[in-house]
Amino acid sequence: MSPAVPSGAPVEPVLRRATRDDLPALRVFDSRAFGFTWGEPDFAGFEPLFEPERFVLAHEPTAPGLAASDALVGAAGAYSMTMTVPGGARLPVPGVTWVGVALHQRRRGLLRRLFADLHAGLVDHGAALAVLTASEATIYGRFGYGAATTNRSVRVDRRRARLAPAAEALAGAEVARHATASAVRGHLADVHERWCAATPGAMARSAAWWDWLLADTPDQRSGGSELFVLVHPDGYATYRVADDGARARVVDLVAATPAAHASLWRSLLALDLVEEVTAGRAVPLDDPLPHLLVDPAVVTTTAVEDGVWVRLLDVPAALAARTYACEVDVVLDVDDGGGLGGVDASGRVRLRGGPDGAECTRTDAAPDVRLGVAALGATYLGGTRLGPLARAGLVEADEPAVLARLGAALLGEREPQYGTSF
Repeated sequence: MSPAVPSGAPVEPVLRRATRDDLPALRVFDSRAFGFTWGEPDFAGFEPLFEPERFVLAHEPTAPGLAASDALVGAAGAYSMTMTVPGGARLPVPGVTWVGVALHQRRRGLLRRLFADLHAGLVDHGAALAVLTASEATIYGRFGYGAATTNRSVRVDRRRARLAPAAEALAGAEVARHATASAVRGHLADVHERWCAATPGAMARSAAWWDWLLADTPDQRSGGSELFVLVHPDGYATYRVADDGARARVVDLVAATPAAHASLWRSLLALDLVEEVTAGRAVPLDDPLPHLLVDPAVVTTTAVEDGVWVRLLDVPAALAARTYACEVDVVLDVDDGGGLGGVDASGRVRLRGGPDGAECTRTDAAPDVRLGVAALGATYLGGTRLGPLARAGLVEADEPAVLARLGAALLGEREPQYGTSF
């Protein structure tokens, strides 16, 4: 073995907050952690979103024979984002991202240390909850995150797809048309903001996010075409066509009205030469797409996966920020697993709420319902039913009627949908 290569047990890393000087090392580290190489245009788009004070880094002493970037062995950060919760309130939320640990530092408690430091900083800045999208779903439950939204991927046989008469009437005479993204960027942002205001779980997009999403870099194309844009007065869709020309992949479909939704799908299903149209996040579980078609069977669900995970950091503040489908008055005993994630949100709270608002306070009263903070996070956006969690042993209640009432109150009018990957 070369004497320049470190040997023996890994050393204990030191945690610190990032600086902009760490960007080159972060680029190398993230590429190793997730198995891809950042292209220069994509990384340039990320830089305006990078807030160094929201990133925790783990460093080892630089060893002889290794590059300075090799000393970075762990990272966890957060974007500043805004999310709509049931009832329409828009909450500032940290979007946790860039989480990784170097291979030789695995199972040594480093990820726990990173989350403890990150969460503590988020709480210090007043965050009531945090969100993330998980590359490995088995990791984040132990840090208090619960899967709160679901992504569905679909494939539509365009050759057999035809709008039903009622859908044609709904779509009306307004036809979506192609446009250049840069020319209609303001319209895209306006429509997206309207959609966010009405959609629980929706993530708002800053100007920097739009810059990144519309950059249309080679990495974003992933072997497909340029980003094509269809616009409607009340909506838009973006898509790419595969190299063979047979498949169109919907990247974004945002409609502020049912008519716009029907019209955009009418245009997507009229694309010449395309045999099938695929879509991921753009088609939530309660999307009316199958009901728009003469034959709903031309829509095939190809995958159902977890989407956004929610972690309540301040339980009373988070529960008071949303509304509830029916009146509810219940005492919850929340277990945060001893604060493994660096923040202990355990304790009893009394939730009193309904369609017009809610209040939630700490209490010493006897609990009606007992559950973990991850289970509570899973239900927070109204898309995960409480009953199945109870049947899985994750929620307990002495009175079934109380559990049923709370479950009904937590449900949203529509499936939550986040819309923006982070």
